[in-house]
Amino acid sequence: MRTDSEHFDVVVAGGGMAGVSAAIASARHGARTVLIQDRPVLGGNSSSEVRVTPHGAAAFHGYARETGVISEALIQDRVVNHARIWEDGWTNSVWDMVLYDMATRTENLTLQLNTGVEDATVVDGRITRITARTWGAELIHDISADVFIDCTGDGTLGELAGNPGRQGMEAGSEFGEVYAPDEATSDTMGSTLCFKTVDTGAPTEFHAPDWAVRYDDERFFLKGGRKVPHLECGYWWIELGAPWDTLYDNETLRHELTRHVLGIWDYLKNRDPYWSPRAATLALDWVGQIPGKRESRRLEGRHILREQDLVENPAYEDEVAFGGWYMDLHTIGGLLKDVAEPTTANQWTNPHAASMGSKYVGPFSIPLSSLTSRALSNLFFAGRDMSATHAALSATRVIGTCASMGQAVGVAAALNHAAPNVADAAMANVADVQQTLLRDGAFLVHVGNADPSDLARSATITASSSDLVRGVGPSSQSHLGGVEYWRDYPLFPATGRLERRTAQWIIRGAGQPLDTIGLALSNHGDAPVTLTARLYPVTDIWDYQSNSGEPLASTELTVPVGGPTWVDWDVALPAAAAEGPGYIRIDLEASPDVEWHISPAVLPGQIATYEDRPGHYRRFGSGQTLSFRVSPAQRGYEPGEVISGVARPHRSTNEWRSDPAEPLPAWIQLDWDAPRTVRQVQVTFPGHLLREYHAYPPFFRDPQTLREYEIQAAQADGWHTLARVQDNTSTRVVHTFDSPVTTDRLRLVALKTNGDPSAGVYEIRAYEHPVCTMPSYPGRELTD
Repeated sequence: MRTDSEHFDVVVAGGGMAGVSAAIASARHGARTVLIQDRPVLGGNSSSEVRVTPHGAAAFHGYARETGVISEALIQDRVVNHARIWEDGWTNSVWDMVLYDMATRTENLTLQLNTGVEDATVVDGRITRITARTWGAELIHDISADVFIDCTGDGTLGELAGNPGRQGMEAGSEFGEVYAPDEATSDTMGSTLCFKTVDTGAPTEFHAPDWAVRYDDERFFLKGGRKVPHLECGYWWIELGAPWDTLYDNETLRHELTRHVLGIWDYLKNRDPYWSPRAATLALDWVGQIPGKRESRRLEGRHILREQDLVENPAYEDEVAFGGWYMDLHTIGGLLKDVAEPTTANQWTNPHAASMGSKYVGPFSIPLSSLTSRALSNLFFAGRDMSATHAALSATRVIGTCASMGQAVGVAAALNHAAPNVADAAMANVADVQQTLLRDGAFLVHVGNADPSDLARSATITASSSDLVRGVGPSSQSHLGGVEYWRDYPLFPATGRLERRTAQWIIRGAGQPLDTIGLALSNHGDAPVTLTARLYPVTDIWDYQSNSGEPLASTELTVPVGGPTWVDWDVALPAAAAEGPGYIRIDLEASPDVEWHISPAVLPGQIATYEDRPGHYRRFGSGQTLSFRVSPAQRGYEPGEVISGVARPHRSTNEWRSDPAEPLPAWIQLDWDAPRTVRQVQVTFPGHLLREYHAYPPFFRDPQTLREYEIQAAQADGWHTLARVQDNTSTRVVHTFDSPVTTDRLRLVALKTNGDPSAGVYEIRAYEHPVCTMPSYPGRELTD
């Protein structure tokens, strides 16, 4: 047995998406970082060994997809991956290789695969070193470091170091949580094994072994919320936990889950009245042998995230990450119980009642104090071993949210690793952590760009042209480039029939009146229908309170029989406040005979909702725009939006779009009152935010992202090109010039998009000194 000794600034234990994001973020900020992963591939539950697909906030909220490190990986996967995304089981090695490639090309990052942490040394409340073993190499690693980050999922490093932990469900009385049980228990949500099938093109047989579980009753699936949407790959509800311990009985669970996977496939293949004829030529291609864990040990931090934090979404001073999955509390026992997860069972059996009810939360913020040890001065954690109650973990445990946390602690560790007490320093310097995360492409619900070094914030912004918000109709052309509904999941409503109260967000231009709103409606009844319409101010696109005070205006609209017909409302709203654009919401009361037509086009930043329970809206479909028109056309995509401080639609569209009627090239320009010295420019393009990763097809390049562009600076003899890029697919791009450029005007020239007739930009930043981290997959920069 050989032993090597090494010192790093930061150690990250665990190579799931939390660990990958933490390690890459840390290394990008100059910290010598080692990522220790006990498997041969990265990605954890999302890897090809387990094959749980990366979920996140965009599954339930428009424009809420996680950005930062995980966004780079997901975008690149779609660019190079030939496979369509299915729910659990499809993941191939292309995804593994994207993550491996990102880690390998990151400077300051050492990767140790097939290596597990076995021991930790703690001196005076501080971890000084760990011992790790590389299996198959007879190699022991003795590693010392300034900071340690536990992304193991099981809280293994924290447990070895003596950090207090929790396992199971807290009693409702401990934190006052509605969804906690009356009595505490050590039981956790279960683990899942995935599978994948292949169509052989010829009839095939399958005979389950005698030790497989036998299934014969289709009611177990239909009434238990165990939906079979297709036969291509596995299902989340193939789940077992209690009476076994998901941590210590992991191998027993693996075997028991294998018995159930084979038994379920045997039933679908040979005895299910609907699926068996459709499975005639299908054969099992792969059965996972690593259980995908939902929950095991949670490490206690300075703050324990609770159910109320998700529902109330407080603006924490130390906010560093966000989530937006619902409180997804699976039935303890999984396959051993009649119902897998009550909310989902209700959805599948009664689509008209599709709702998570009060379990539908977010986007919500996650504080650094929930990722920081209260017992050890140099330990952070991220992922499903974060400091949270069982109820709160039900929403934070999904992969996109774990990655958001991972990037946050990676930045916190790198910026503060030299401090005597790293945890205290990170909390004291959390404003720097927040601004660094935003600069690196992450998103925070309550924090915007306040970077004093960003020269763009003091510039006057102009553009060659700007798109106007006129509306979209039932025949408007879609420019989504093949992005569709994620049809494996129940996204409601499927049509615009007003079976519930329904609303559409519309942007108002600063200082503009709004005279008329028109809606494209059809009346499927046999007599004209009168329905109530109201107009409300809203704070942002996730302002889901449907009863939000006094309306700005209200009326009764008469919808004639037939259609679609444009029904106009003379709202006669006076000029809006001049400080900037903002949203209003038009509501229509339920009227089942009336259909509000869904437009094939998605108007950027303007989404629809429907009332899922009294007083509360949720996203309509997967982020559709309902057909509307406004007069006068509203200035919703003005150049100044690129320095609004937020790089996605939120309280405004936060996007400049060029006039689609004017052919490219188009430009957007920064003007200063005196020359500035610029060494680095960062641009964030639209794309990859509206919908869940699952909605994006193979080889996808988002039409909204600029494919070819130039960065130019004005000099005494005219405009000079500082950078020209082709074949870009990244939404965040960074350009560092060989030498500083002094200029009073800088502009981005959009030459080609990936399909959208408009050029679009969310944000532009400019710096005198290089501070922006380089993304892994920039476009191809041309040189003279």
